[in-house]
Amino acid sequence: DLQAVSAQAINAGLDMDMVGEGFLTTLKKSVQEGKVTEEAITIACRRILTAKHQLGLFDDPYKYSDTSRPKKDILTAENRAAARKIATQSFVLLKNENNVLPLQKDAKIALVGPLANDKNNMLGTWAPTGDPQLSIPVLEGLKNVAPKAKITYAKGANITNDPELASRANVFGLRVDIDKRSPDAMIAEALQNTKNADVIIAVVGEASEFAGEAASRTEISIPKSQKKLINALADTGKPVVLVLFSGRPLTIAEEFNLPVSILQVWNPGVEAGNAIADVLFGDYNPSGKLTASWPRNVGQIPIYHSMKYTGRPAPTHTFEKFKSNYLDSELSPLFPFGYGLSYTTFEYSAIAVDKKKIAQDEAVNISFTVKNTGNYDGEEVVQLYLKDEVRSITPPKRQLKGFKKIFLKTGESQRVTIPLSANDLKFYNSELKFVAEPGKFIVFVGGNSNAEMSTEFELE
Repeated sequence: DLQAVSAQAINAGLDMDMVGEGFLTTLKKSVQEGKVTEEAITIACRRILTAKHQLGLFDDPYKYSDTSRPKKDILTAENRAAARKIATQSFVLLKNENNVLPLQKDAKIALVGPLANDKNNMLGTWAPTGDPQLSIPVLEGLKNVAPKAKITYAKGANITNDPELASRANVFGLRVDIDKRSPDAMIAEALQNTKNADVIIAVVGEASEFAGEAASRTEISIPKSQKKLINALADTGKPVVLVLFSGRPLTIAEEFNLPVSILQVWNPGVEAGNAIADVLFGDYNPSGKLTASWPRNVGQIPIYHSMKYTGRPAPTHTFEKFKSNYLDSELSPLFPFGYGLSYTTFEYSAIAVDKKKIAQDEAVNISFTVKNTGNYDGEEVVQLYLKDEVRSITPPKRQLKGFKKIFLKTGESQRVTIPLSANDLKFYNSELKFVAEPGKFIVFVGGNSNAEMSTEFELE
């Protein structure tokens, strides 16, 4: 019960109980019953007060509560510029159909989607005190970055047509607005809007409060209201770019198989529209990489690059009975961990290891060449994964052990070296000792966790 876990918590060294209120409501009784000592409470209080003293709060309890600070410290031109830059670097290009991106700044654009002109969902979750009306929506950002573009706008669909889901997402204000028009009427307007366009930009995905704390979904696909719109837009035969908002990986196998480009923008923040336009029009070449594997469907969850092998691993992507397969899906994720495209292309070659055999507690360096083989200057996040071939506890398939972000001009090559320390080879064994065991290690290098270029070395 609450009293028991609160006593265990403070005796284990937990100094502060945030919202469980177990310390507040049960510790006095626990002291009286001898389950907690006054000394334990004194130690916890002393640590908390020490932290406050080190922060200067004894000298000035309201040190950070200067009412003049917001005007000079929040949303300054410098801070907005930083927010814009950070947002562009976080976007992940998932697909570039026929290299339609980047767009021309004088293009005729049909802007469609429930998030295309919506300030309320730019900030993302855990920003309840932020003012969404100070954010830049996508429509405004496109006009700012490409003033010569001819842009027409239509909402096209609601984020969701489910009023119960909408009400739960509106806990911090309006995030999901269900239009009074029928879904068919909204799609018809959107299709009319696309007739004279060179390209369609569809801004779709999750409302900000569809993700985050106390915001789980049992189905993490794009809501059905938007799926219907996306399919209708794809059927026009015109180039379609999906600008996808979400706070989590989504299951988008259906959309991926359509003839569309996909730019994942997460919840970009106050400069969302400007940052998105910077990338769509090529002022910034996308370089973001996925920090989680994206499943094909919810039945694949959990799925991640460092899973352990089963007793009967599937050796190929083809179905084999009595192996680790699915009857109705491929085994691999839709997008692997570390995945992310660029407007240019990168070629990896000439991997080498400086020592083929190393002693315990000795480091090793892995080097390789990366060349920009495309038509745009760009950045690449090079990644190094390690596989321990044999050890006393089943190893993960591979683990990320190093990465670097490099910038290469068109045609430029760079020799990259990533070191592996002695600790990078270690793991906790069955006796909970942090050890490295002798044997062969395989190193994979590339642009995502499916990297194939490899070398190996042996730990003596």
